[in-house]
Parts: sequence; structure tokens; C-alpha cells
Amino acid sequence: MTTNDVQFCSDEENRQLREENPNTPDLFAFDCGQLPFERMGDAHFELLLADLYTARAKDGSEGWYDEARRLNDGPDQGRDVILLNDSAPVGVIQCKRYNGIVYLSQVIQEICKFFLYATIKPGIASPLGEPFRYYVAVSDRAEGKLFEFMTGSGRQRFEDLRAEFEKKAKAARGASVTLKNHPKLKTLTPAQLFDLVWARLDNLHTGLHKKDDLSRMVGAYPHIKSTYFKLESHSEKLFGEIKALLQSSNLMIRDDEQELISAIRTEYIKLKLGRKQRFNMALVQGAELLPFMRSMLQPKTGTLFNNFGSLPVMVMGGAEAAAPGDWAELNQLIDSSGSQVVVFVGCGDVTGTQLAAWKDSDDMVWIAPNWDPAPLQRYRAGWCWVKDPSQGIFNCYVLVENETGEARYGHGEVSLRLAFEDIVIWPTLGNDFTNPISNARSQLRRIMASQKEDSSKRPNLVLASISVTRLDKVLTSVSDHYGQRIHSTIATAIANSNRVGACPTELYSATGIFPASDVELATRRTPATVNPSGRVMRRSTSGAITFTLDWTAELTMAAVKAHRLVAGAVADDIQPVSLEFHELFDRYPPFPGYLPAVKTELDLLNNLVQSNGLPDDSGFTYRTLFGVRAGEDFSLEALSKSGENVMRTVQSLSYLNVPPASQWGCSPDQQGHIRHDDPVHGEVNLMAWSNKNYPVRQIEGDLFDWARQTGMHPSLIVFAQGRGNITDKKLSDGRYDYTSPPAPKGSITEPAIARSVYMFNLGDIESVYDDPRAPSPAQFMKDIFVRKGKLDAQ
Repeated sequence: MTTNDVQFCSDEENRQLREENPNTPDLFAFDCGQLPFERMGDAHFELLLADLYTARAKDGSEGWYDEARRLNDGPDQGRDVILLNDSAPVGVIQCKRYNGIVYLSQVIQEICKFFLYATIKPGIASPLGEPFRYYVAVSDRAEGKLFEFMTGSGRQRFEDLRAEFEKKAKAARGASVTLKNHPKLKTLTPAQLFDLVWARLDNLHTGLHKKDDLSRMVGAYPHIKSTYFKLESHSEKLFGEIKALLQSSNLMIRDDEQELISAIRTEYIKLKLGRKQRFNMALVQGAELLPFMRSMLQPKTGTLFNNFGSLPVMVMGGAEAAAPGDWAELNQLIDSSGSQVVVFVGCGDVTGTQLAAWKDSDDMVWIAPNWDPAPLQRYRAGWCWVKDPSQGIFNCYVLVENETGEARYGHGEVSLRLAFEDIVIWPTLGNDFTNPISNARSQLRRIMASQKEDSSKRPNLVLASISVTRLDKVLTSVSDHYGQRIHSTIATAIANSNRVGACPTELYSATGIFPASDVELATRRTPATVNPSGRVMRRSTSGAITFTLDWTAELTMAAVKAHRLVAGAVADDIQPVSLEFHELFDRYPPFPGYLPAVKTELDLLNNLVQSNGLPDDSGFTYRTLFGVRAGEDFSLEALSKSGENVMRTVQSLSYLNVPPASQWGCSPDQQGHIRHDDPVHGEVNLMAWSNKNYPVRQIEGDLFDWARQTGMHPSLIVFAQGRGNITDKKLSDGRYDYTSPPAPKGSITEPAIARSVYMFNLGDIESVYDDPRAPSPAQFMKDIFVRKGKLDAQ
């Protein structure tokens, strides 16, 4: 048999292709074997297969062929490597190089196309009746049905799909100018076209190469690996450096731990995630993930598009923000978003059986192909999506927590590293983030190794998806990660699906960025004791923030927006001062026994704050601490630190607001918290004032000075608490002005009191608002007016 009708690429063409490749993909030394074939060019992937099969023939790994040649018959025929034995074709490798999944339907059409070509070019296949092998090599993933079909044997699998083969045979002819116009083929029916393929089946053997086994095969030939991939550095040398570094910190590391450090699955993504070192992010806090994602991911109208347009964005939720059953909806939302996104979220507790199903799924990427989870064991897991419509990338990686810190859970072994062109991202699940560097499976050790082997020194961003109620271990880990900035810049973005309780650092939220600064007040600054300083969400309940992380120098959060759910849709959050006030209601709840009617008023005030129903939240809270005194510095941080005093007054005011004559008010031009319209005594304003740092005499002096000011104002009744004893007083008599000698009583120099001010003890309210036997709020106000009348009569 001759092969004169077949054109193979020449040795010179192949040599030039190997040597003149400016886009050779980079590789990390510490990698668990997944080579980025999808980042190669089509011709390079094809040539790699030819070189690999040539090497296997030369070293005796394969004995059924002796030569591998790349076809040069133009794009009309497809990408083929022909395997020859004594110059006769005995097999073919169809090369499918692109991102994503290769489906059985695609390969059926390729099989039909190849054997239709074999009809008009016999030199590419063995004669009818002789054995022939048909292999498919995919650069990324293969559909489960394709794997089963290509690794199967016999005719039945073809017979089961005869209708599909006939349809694809017709499609193959129609897609090729050569086949469509050839006289032997152009008049045949689909069934007749497939009969040409059918004649090959009895002696046809099929096989499939996926990313996993191709990576192992290439790894066995270092000269081929170094030809087609740029190795960043040598793993043995790097391990020695890391070992020495850890030993300098009195941390012992054994030689057999190199395998644990190198248990990293790297995905090399040819995409710049930022623009001039500015990266767009969205962090979702709490367990209400799906409502946020439904609204944020809406194409052209969602929160992400409205804030970032078509630019790439990273979105993250906490370690228990989703449930295992949420995957289908999340996958659909991300797929239909039309944006370049990285989405990372934890789904909490899963069974080994569920993980096994995900491992076998065509829609997910299992990052540890050599590991099978135990069906009866429980694990903690999550998902990380990477989507780039322009390149056809849509992958969902399954992550399993490597070190849960709890004996009842099983653990994984592999970490995921996303190597973008301008940044390296580490999706880090749960306790893997807080797992200390002293542990052999520490994520931090792997990040250290990655930093040292990255010759381009890309910044490293750790996406920490957690679920915690305390911050001690989290802040320690933030500091440990930040300590690795001596190798390359590193930052941590955290999303928490839980709620922080009592917090000595007064953060009350773990969702945020470390290190970072923010001048827009939409986030809370960490205390000076936290290193590195960062920013966390002001809202401790379910919410989200979107921002642009400017990494040109020190990390700065720009265009920060806080978001909340309103009727199931994502809306901008309330103003920072209102949000800080709202947070205090949960942070300082009333004591048990708080009267139901009073609790209703407290909730009403909270609802007014959340709905922007108070005209002046800032003035309302300011008066609880400083009363009528003007000009005091009252930052958001001061409001937070004064939360106990603020809520002490607010809870008392809720008691005063129960009577129908009372209603909340906060007019900027008037003092007071409540306007009380009494049918007998007329209109008065009620104010509560609690400040443990204020002497009572100072409170009295401030009220006296205010009473001397001109301008109409209803009578002001102040319930106060400070340093000292509060007694019933009318602030029109007595000496409160210490800057000048007292004026004789009754003289024209005696101060004129333009406004009536009365002061009572705030403790009087606190002694009754949780006592069902005490007078009702309406009766309490009647008693106050009686006491006021006595002061007027003096």
C-alpha cells in the first residue's frame, strides 16, 4: 500500500514549530500534574501528541506502531496525528484542543469525517478488514458519555447510535468543501455515507486521552515537557528553600512532606482579571446567598453589571452560604450572566456519596483525580466557577476542605490555584484558611511555595470562605498570611456565612479585605491592634459589598457600595450612620422582661431607621450622648463604641413612646427625641441623655445655657443619667454659668430664660419598663407632669 496521497508535515516544519513559539505556557514546579494543554495553539497540541507517541515507540512503551506523523492536509480535514508501522497507517489521534468539555456528538462527527476522508485518501487508514486504532486527545475535559463510548469495545455501541452517526455523517460532508464536492461522496444518502464508516467497525479499536492521563504521560518525558511548557523553577530546590525557611522559625518539616506541599491543582487561565491592577470584587455575607446571586448576576441589569459593566469580577460567599442542592441554580445563574466572573462559595456539610457524584459529573472539575472520597464519610465542600465567554471557559471546580479541625469530618488533600495573567488566586475553604503553618497540610505552606516559584511575582489574593462566630483565629491567620509579603504581595478577601458575636476588637463582621483602606466609610476600619489593618462590612447580618480593589501600591478600596436585600432584591444599603445605629439594636438587646408594648415601639424605631423614616439619624443618636451640647466629635467609630449608652436611652425612650400622645421625631432644628402632645399640658419634647463620662453638673449647665438661647421651642423634658445623682429640676433657677459673677435675683442683669427645661432621672424609666406591675407609660407621663407642676410652683 502507498501513502502518496497523504501530505505529512516535514521535520523542518515541526522543528520550527517547536522552537519558534513565543506563547509557550508557564508552569509552576509545585503542581499536581494538570498541564494547561488548552493554552497551547492547535498545531502545538497536535505536535506534542506526535512527539509523545514517537517517544513512547522509541522507548518500547508501545509496540504496535513505530512512527507518529502530523498530517498537513489543511484545516478542512481536521487535526490528526497518523500512527504508522513500517510506513503503513495503523492508527490516528484526533486532537481536540480548546477549553471546556468535548462531547460525544462532536467526536461522532469527527469519526465520520475521518473515515469519509479515508475513502478518498486511503493512505490515512489501514485497508478494510485490518485492525485500526482511533484515539481522541482532548486538552481539557470529556463528557462522560464520550469516555464510556471511546473506552468501550464491540459494535453494539455503534449500533445504538446509528441514527446519530447517519446525521453526523451528513453534517461532516456538508462542513467540508473537499468531501461535499467529491464525486464518490456527493450523491450518497446519509445511510450510504455511514455505511462507509460501518465497514470499519469490526476491526476498530477506540481510546481517549483526557487532561489527567495526558499530563501523566507528558510528565514521564521531561524533554517534551520542557519543550512545550516553561518550568518556573525546580521543585527540589524550592522545597529545600521552604524547609530552611520554616526551620528558621523553629518549625520542623520532614522530607516526605514535599508531596503535601506540592498537592496543588493549578488552572492556568489566559485572562487578565484586573485593569491596571484594579480588581473588581463582591463579597456576600450571611446564609442568604441565593437571593443575592439571583439579583446580582442578572445580565445587563444586575448589581454586578450596574457597578462594573462588562469588566471581570470576583464574587465570594461564606463556607456555609449555600447548600449542596443549590448547585444547579447557581450554575445556571453564573452561566447565563454573560460576564467574566470568578465565583467561590462553600456549601457546608456533604456526604462522600455526593462528592463521588460530583467527581463523575460532566459539569464539574474534580481537582484530585487520584482520590475517591469515602461514601460513608462526611466532608466540607464548596465550588469555584471560572467563566470567560470570550474564550469559551466555563468550569466549576469542586473543593474539599483539607483540614477541618474536627475528627468527625474527612479531609481532602489538594488546593486549587488559579493562575491568571496578572494575579494568582487561592480559593480557600473554611478551616484551611485558619489552619496554622505548623500543620503539614497548611494552605499557607503551599502559598509560600507558590510565591517563591512565581518568577513574575504576581500578587496573590487569598479568597477565604469561612463560617465563624469568633475572630481570634481568623485575625491570627490574616496576620500569618500577610507576613509572607516578603516574597510577593499578598492580600486576603474574606466572606463569612455566619455572624460574629461578642468581639473584643469591636469588628462584629469578618467579611472584608486585609490589608486595605477605605475613605468612603461604607466599611468599618479595623482597630489599631489588628495587623494588617483592614476593612470589614459594617453590617453584621446578611448583606454584601461591591468595590474595586486598587493594587497599584497599598491596597485601597474604591467605589465601595454596601448592599442589602429588600423584598428579595439587592438594593443599596442605608447610609453608614443609619446602618451603625441599626446594628446597635441587635448588639445591645433589652434585658429579659422588657414589656411587649415597649418592645413593639423599639422595633418600630428600628424599622424607621432601616427605612430612612427618621429625618435625622445622626442628630437622634448624637442627642442620646451629648444632649443639647453642640460641637462634639461623634464619628461612626465613636457611635459604635458608645452603643451601650445609646441603646440605654433608646430602650427608655421606647417606653415613653407607647402612649398615643407620643411619636418619634428628630427635627434638625429642635431638641428632643419624642414629640408629646398632651391634651392638658400641651406640646412638649422628650429627650433621653445618658453619658457616663459627663458630670451631672455639666449636664445641668448645658441645659441651662440652652434654655437662655432665643427662639421658640416647646418645653423640653430631659431624662438624664451621668456621673452623679439626678434630681428633679427646672433649669431656670440656680447658678450654672461659672464664667461671670452671679447677678442679683430680680435685677435686670438676671439671665432671661427663653425656654423651659426640666430634668428627671433616666433611672426612673429603667425601673419600670420591664415591670408589668409598674404604672403604664401613659400613667408614668401623667406622674411626670405632676412632678413638672411642682417644679413650676417653686
